[in-house]
Amino acid sequence: MPINKPLISSRNLLETINDPYLMIIDTRFSLFDPDAGYDLYKKSHISGAIYAHLDNDLAGTITSSSGRHPLPDIEKICTKLKIWGINDSSKIVVYDENNSAFAARLWWIFKWLGHSKVSVLNGGFDDWCKNEYPINSDIPKYKKGNFECKISNDITWSSEMIMNWLSSSNDFVLVDARDSKRYRGFEEPIDNIAGHIPGSINIPFTEFLRKDGSWKNKNEITSIWRCYDINTHKEWGVMCGSGVTACHLSISAEIANINPPKLYPGSWSEWISDKSRPIKNER
Repeated sequence: MPINKPLISSRNLLETINDPYLMIIDTRFSLFDPDAGYDLYKKSHISGAIYAHLDNDLAGTITSSSGRHPLPDIEKICTKLKIWGINDSSKIVVYDENNSAFAARLWWIFKWLGHSKVSVLNGGFDDWCKNEYPINSDIPKYKKGNFECKISNDITWSSEMIMNWLSSSNDFVLVDARDSKRYRGFEEPIDNIAGHIPGSINIPFTEFLRKDGSWKNKNEITSIWRCYDINTHKEWGVMCGSGVTACHLSISAEIANINPPKLYPGSWSEWISDKSRPIKNER
């Protein structure tokens, strides 16, 4: 399977494991224990994989007006990718524990930086281990790469854009990837305020997954999107709590051959940083 499709299976990855252009990146992470992912990586990971930390590598500096995971500084992330050994010719496979919630963020970042040869390991590290494929605890070192960014600027929405649309009663389609209880405002384990942006709709990213964290098949994913008539909209956006699992919806859209959504990177955690912005909940 070529590494330009959104997903790659463990078997297909194993078949290409000796490809000299292959680079594997482990993104396991816990929002509630930021060191847990790297600790797991040090114990064992897919052979040859390097590690990317959500807070330290895949996000920028948090400010009083940003969300919890603003996009990384372009110059810094490009320099980091070179240090990791990433080249323009690299074929990237990213993975996390199982449901790709964090791997999807790095997949989206590569797309944002203009690199199309990137796939997410379907089922993640759990699926790889279930098949008893090779793992180790070695920390690889690679020769500095020549990766060059080719930024796609028109793939994000800002808080100001959404606020303007709300103020002028313009129609827009914004899909919130958080679970239903958070969206409806019944609970909020992470952010200070519960609820959602008025006018947004809720499609939890987990709807597209099986119980083991792997993606459902293309027909099932397409049927879910069809229920919401997303494919009829020329431009639409995705969000979540901090711009991470929203990227998961982007992958599910690509699988279903739907027009790619814009990402609202700040998402809910940025939206609520300004008390003048309207919120809605069902409590």
